Amino acid sequence: MKQPQSPAPGRREHRRRLWGALGGAAAGFVLASVAYLLITPVLEASPGLLRELQGLSWNLVPGLTVLGGVAGWMAAGPRRPR
Repeated sequence: MKQPQSPAPGRREHRRRLWGALGGAAAGFVLASVAYLLITPVLEASPGLLRELQGLSWNLVPGLTVLGGVAGWMAAGPRRPR
């Protein structure tokens, strides 16, 4: 009986990096969404210029999502041989 071949080493590394980027992006999205939900009521209740930051706070979500994806991609990079 023939055993299925494992993916080529380069392909395996690429797949690991993609999963790392996906996991990092998901973690960044969750972290940013929670931060946004916690910050928004405080900014809405604040007077003046601080209240204007509410519109900018939504930029945390895509920014941290991308940052998490990049961090996950780099963390899942090539391993050093021992």
